[in-house]
Amino acid sequence: MKLQVKADLDDRCTAFILGKLCQFNTGNLEYFRLYDRTTQADRAGVWGRCTYPSPKKKLGYRVRCSVSIMAAEIPYPIKYAIGTKRIDGTQWDWIWREDTFDSKEEAFIWLAGHEAFHWLRHSRQIPGANYETQANRYGFAWLDEWRTTQR
Repeated sequence: MKLQVKADLDDRCTAFILGKLCQFNTGNLEYFRLYDRTTQADRAGVWGRCTYPSPKKKLGYRVRCSVSIMAAEIPYPIKYAIGTKRIDGTQWDWIWREDTFDSKEEAFIWLAGHEAFHWLRHSRQIPGANYETQANRYGFAWLDEWRTTQR
């Protein structure tokens, strides 16, 4: 597994992400890439992709995390769904977590955790269902741990 960093990040950030990933079997992980896309004017915020293995192409899991947040936008407000709650017998409502990314490193930590969840769940290394809300919670767990270690 290769952690490829194409972003100017604090070494502690990349060490944190690598430490989290190395707790799992990375043998089927082709690469885990972190891209700084701040210079791209057409996209803003954070986005990523976890591509599942292709036996035909003989490729394993591939994870890409992209952040496009200008320094002037920090703290960057975020709001992600982390679950649902039943309103009545037939209706449900989203449970949201509102927060801020106080640095580009925080954005990468959250996104890496989110995308890692998709890889880990699909490869059956962690329990749960491969839903966006669970991936969001996993990203927030990484972000909360990161913030605790930086105090």
